[in-house]
Amino acid sequence: MGLFHTRTGYGRLQSYVFDRALRRLVAPFHGFARGRLLPRVRPGMRVLDVGCGGGHFAIELARHEPTLEVLGVDLSTRLLAWARDRAVEVADRVTFVEASALDLPFGSGEFDLVYSLGSIKHWDDPARGLREAVRVLRPGGHLCVIEGDRGGRAEDVDALVSLWRAPGPLRGLAAAFYRNAVVPGALDLADAEALVRTISGLDAVVARAPGLPILAIEGTRERAQEETPEGASA
Repeated sequence: MGLFHTRTGYGRLQSYVFDRALRRLVAPFHGFARGRLLPRVRPGMRVLDVGCGGGHFAIELARHEPTLEVLGVDLSTRLLAWARDRAVEVADRVTFVEASALDLPFGSGEFDLVYSLGSIKHWDDPARGLREAVRVLRPGGHLCVIEGDRGGRAEDVDALVSLWRAPGPLRGLAAAFYRNAVVPGALDLADAEALVRTISGLDAVVARAPGLPILAIEGTRERAQEETPEGASA
């Protein structure tokens, strides 16, 4: 087990390091997420961030589109407290709730967009977590789960490390840190594809980020047959 893929929630040190000290580490993941999610955002959407951590991306989305209602869930009381503190300016539109990805405290079909960034490796049962994410999506709603790629090529890891702007002599150490402390417990392409096949009601694909050790599970909640517009093919 590495430092950052625990399935039991972050302690004080882990919370601090992840939220404050490793912002550069997650920046490429957030950049990839922007490209995937921002084109999907529409005015008035209800959006759910599963495993929101310190709330950085949820707050960014709320600032990007002022009519969104964004909810974030996480198991870490400490990270949620920091998220609420930094969300003061958008507190009327962003809410943070302590809850498990495996038992989301929402009704079925409540959200237009559900996403999770770097969190699925912490879930005790990733398939159950994905089923919960699909359950709370409305029919036609979009799901995007982004995680480190355990099967990423060495050159992709090097490219990620270069984005951290670590001094040259430290890049080897930074790459080793990523492989040994972050990647264990993450997904590889075969894992993600097998996982998606177990989830009913989700029309999904798995994609790799070009040139980076990052995976995305992305798809749309299928509409029930009775919801198919009259005259259209089911």
